Amino acid sequence: MLRSGSGSAEATPTAPQPTDLTTDRPGMLVLRRLDRGELTLLRRDELVNALGDIERLANRLAGYRAEVLGALHELSRSGVAPDPMPHLTLRDATGVSEREARRLCRVASKAREHAAVLDALAEGDINADQAESLCDARVPDEVRTELVAAAASHDTDTTRQRLREAEATHGVETPTERFLRQRTARGAGWGRDHEGMLKLWARFDPETGASIEAALEPLRRALWQDDKHQRTDRRTPAQRDADTLAYALAGVTLTEQDAAAVDRLHARACRDGHAEQVQRLSPAQISVLIGLDALRGHTDRAGVTDAGTELAPETVRRLACDAEIIPIILGGRGGSADIGWARRTVPLRLRRLLIARDKHCQWPGCHASPSRCDAHHVVHWADGGPTNLDNLVLLCHTHHQHLHEHGYELVVGPDGWMPRQKAVERRKAEQGASVRQPRAP
Repeated sequence: MLRSGSGSAEATPTAPQPTDLTTDRPGMLVLRRLDRGELTLLRRDELVNALGDIERLANRLAGYRAEVLGALHELSRSGVAPDPMPHLTLRDATGVSEREARRLCRVASKAREHAAVLDALAEGDINADQAESLCDARVPDEVRTELVAAAASHDTDTTRQRLREAEATHGVETPTERFLRQRTARGAGWGRDHEGMLKLWARFDPETGASIEAALEPLRRALWQDDKHQRTDRRTPAQRDADTLAYALAGVTLTEQDAAAVDRLHARACRDGHAEQVQRLSPAQISVLIGLDALRGHTDRAGVTDAGTELAPETVRRLACDAEIIPIILGGRGGSADIGWARRTVPLRLRRLLIARDKHCQWPGCHASPSRCDAHHVVHWADGGPTNLDNLVLLCHTHHQHLHEHGYELVVGPDGWMPRQKAVERRKAEQGASVRQPRAP
């Protein structure tokens, strides 16, 4: 869809021209807007291309906004037009909220510090979220330039994943320096919105965050287990997390079902010897996966919690002073990794092996952390599939439910696991299509 021209040569008089991002004159961007009636006449590929053009134009405008804010900053710094609070100027000029204006000014300021990032944003090759992540990356400038070029063909999630990998390989700060910087950047707050609803936000360093996550996860997972059996009016993930926080912070449960889930957790805490826990969940238990060499201090490889949070090896070594250390050997012998067909549920040790291997949801493009994933049997247990590492894969709750409810199965592709409709479902779809096709005259 991105071309120098005003439309498609294949368009017919009755069909509208597809939307095009064009440069009629240097420095001018033109994107033709079609009305709703014209949009209904476009093919699917033309509509999808239009979305790409719209996003690229929005990215270019974000780059232009960063340059305009930079010019205002120079005027303020020179004393010609002092402006101690540019975010308020942006708020008044655009009508966005003060918080959004602060965010936009922050992204623009970061982008102006890295020419390669600002140029890519101004050309529409990356979006504002990618730009901020690229600016925040603690890597040498030449590595950042390579990452900017690669980000043009990746989405935001993939870009951030590659940035984490680059920081681990080319990082300019030690794990301890990174941890101290993150702890300094902690913050939290709360307030009421225009409807009087309470809004919370918080940022914690990885170690503190891992403890908080481990404390909340048992109840969140218990609520999810209850919700799985509810066919209608099921809570969204955001609602489930809100109900988890409501109990953790104030002891509030909204339904009898949630109160029963809390009672089960308290009963388990009592069995584990924590009967003194009354209005709190059982003590947090953090599971951290780290290589033996890193634990011994021979390498700087970070440890990873079940939630996907990286912890500096120094932090893991300190935690290990008062922790149970469970050895896990991938690819080695060990009967505990094979439960066989007699048991459907996945025991804790086998789940740890699965997390060590998969690290996140294996659905293509999804990187949900292990704490939000289920252990899925590739060959269903009811069909004779064993409960062992070779027949298990991590899938997040959303994709696990989607796979079972829509008749999909996972098969190994060239780049990992790929979803495929089951043979029975494919035959049904083909039969339905053949019924709908008109007969030949």
